[in-house]
Amino acid sequence: MNKNILYTFGVFLAAAFIFSCEPNKDLYPLPYDDRPTSSYLRVYKIASNVWDLDNLGASAFEAVYESVDKNFGADLDKAEFFVTHRSGTTGLITREILVKTLSAADMGFSKVVEPTVSDYLRSAPIKITANEVLAVLSTLTTDPDGVPNGTTCNGIFPKVCPAVAFPGSFTAGDRVIIRIKIYDKQGRAFTVSNPQVTASPSLGNANEANITSNLTGGQFYNSPMLYTMIVRRTTTTGNPNAYTGTYRMAQVGRWAPDFATNANNLQIMRTYRQAWMRPFLFGNSSTDSTQTVSLSLVPNGLPTQRQLTCKYRGQDITMIINLESEVLNVTGAGYGTGAAIATMTTPVLPSTPTAPGGLGFPAGTTNANLGTVFVSLANTGVNCTSGRAFYQMTAGAAVITAGSPGTFSGDILMPPGIPRRAFPNRGHYRIDRDGLTAGDVFTISVDDDVDEYGRRNGYCNWYTRVYLSLTKL
Repeated sequence: MNKNILYTFGVFLAAAFIFSCEPNKDLYPLPYDDRPTSSYLRVYKIASNVWDLDNLGASAFEAVYESVDKNFGADLDKAEFFVTHRSGTTGLITREILVKTLSAADMGFSKVVEPTVSDYLRSAPIKITANEVLAVLSTLTTDPDGVPNGTTCNGIFPKVCPAVAFPGSFTAGDRVIIRIKIYDKQGRAFTVSNPQVTASPSLGNANEANITSNLTGGQFYNSPMLYTMIVRRTTTTGNPNAYTGTYRMAQVGRWAPDFATNANNLQIMRTYRQAWMRPFLFGNSSTDSTQTVSLSLVPNGLPTQRQLTCKYRGQDITMIINLESEVLNVTGAGYGTGAAIATMTTPVLPSTPTAPGGLGFPAGTTNANLGTVFVSLANTGVNCTSGRAFYQMTAGAAVITAGSPGTFSGDILMPPGIPRRAFPNRGHYRIDRDGLTAGDVFTISVDDDVDEYGRRNGYCNWYTRVYLSLTKL
């Protein structure tokens, strides 16, 4: 009898112990198996941030996505693309309007080809042309606010005067805001809040926005669902063939930016020649970075894009770059005045550098006439391990100040192959030149040895940043 009582008590005690170990799911809202999951689009690559005002017919919003959900992307049903126009002159906005709906089949999702490690379905390039957007915006011919009190806007809350009819055309400096709303096969919708809510509450979608900053703010694996296309001219010359033809390309710098942010690390690089930094990645050999390349427009590509084939790690690869007259989160070109901007016009380092050098831009280069050169995320086809392919990514957009992560202020005592002046984190070109005159220069900056998800180290070598200078022949 006593044994039965003890046994029963033991069973109840064990059960109590088990239940007491169950996590409080209200306090720890992890993705438990018995809770519903959501869906989102991870942006894999954006082709360009700019629409060329001189060639709107070929301009477009173009992106590649991965569909992320519990079933590895198979739950996606469709995506809606909405647009809003914001005037670059007045800052006034239109109401939002649907421009296109695409089914998952329309977006061409398929399993990612090895050797990548992605588990999720990846889309074909999704394109929404500037002309498609212009057509739907042109239907917004009435002022949604009505402005009942003339220009005072008194007594019309929540309507706010900045919302206007579409002016009928794009002008330099205009913004086109693209918002994406996706639906899964259960009929659930996921999107973000349109930024126009703060300016015109009655035109917003705050009640349906449901994606948090941990998805929208990531540097690599993110899902912003919101994009801004900027209307600009690629060059002020208006030449559609700007920056094409034959150029001499040279690697002018390579270093580990995360290793160059304090005095001790700089001293190490000055004193001990880092063998893994010295060889040229771009060029005909590890001791000669000079090569001749030909730039051309990308067939069926965007007007901001150029392509070139070059020698990289002993193999021929094709790079696609964007010429965008927009600095995007960097003050000017990232340079101050005086000595720093002189870096741009100082002659470039020779193939075997023995003296300090710069980027070799023509005289007259200033922050005001520099645009940005972006490098599209690219699988180079060079396999550095048995299971992963090699990628290049656009260098980060940190503000160029000494001490900021990933920046390098330069040092006259640096050994050959490491910058001795302040270099920007992105490549640049002159927007007031067409790059067709002998001696015209533009630069490319790439983060080397990273994969498509931003993982660094353990591929070919330690993650490094590489600067290339291209001079028109």
